[in-house]
Amino acid sequence: MARCGIVPTLFVTHRSAVLEGAAAAGKVQLGIHPNFGPGSSHGHTVDEVLDHVLALVPEPVASRSHCYVDSSAIAAALARRGVTLDSNLCCHLQQGLPALRHWNGVLRLPVFFEDDVHWTTGGHWNFAEYRELFASPGVKVLNFHPFIWALNVPDGQFYAAQRNRIPTLAAHEAQALRHRGAGAATFLDTVIDWVRRSGGEFVTLAQLCRTL
Repeated sequence: MARCGIVPTLFVTHRSAVLEGAAAAGKVQLGIHPNFGPGSSHGHTVDEVLDHVLALVPEPVASRSHCYVDSSAIAAALARRGVTLDSNLCCHLQQGLPALRHWNGVLRLPVFFEDDVHWTTGGHWNFAEYRELFASPGVKVLNFHPFIWALNVPDGQFYAAQRNRIPTLAAHEAQALRHRGAGAATFLDTVIDWVRRSGGEFVTLAQLCRTL
């Protein structure tokens, strides 16, 4: 993303010296990606999970739960821990999305586009079919998973065949395994090119908040 002049927000699940270095250099911003699901490696209770992810990113820009898990207990705990922004609601390709104020006082920026939801709902990777939706009014938060982007994943079948590589995927493996046709990464490339050519710009979640 740096070569495109974009500073993405990465929602962190585990310690990474690479991400910490990129954040220190201002190339990325870091949020937390707590896993509140059964058997989570992050912990067995809401507080244990938040202890884990906040140890990784003590001052997160935002929070987005794994699988968008939410509850009153989670919402209260996030606010109690000082989280002021989340992006924990997926409203795929919906026009006119507003920024929401959750009952816990946290500002919520809904996700407008998510890569795996796109293929799950029968979406295609021809951006021309969705250009008008992207140009419509409303919040436009785009959620792309690093693994899906790295392999240019086109569909659920391809993902299921490769997902076991998520913890260990190396750059040379990604190049060899990458889908050569249209997929999530080629779609994002087209979106970036369209935004630039149409006079738009990408901003960080923090910058977006300041405009609301």
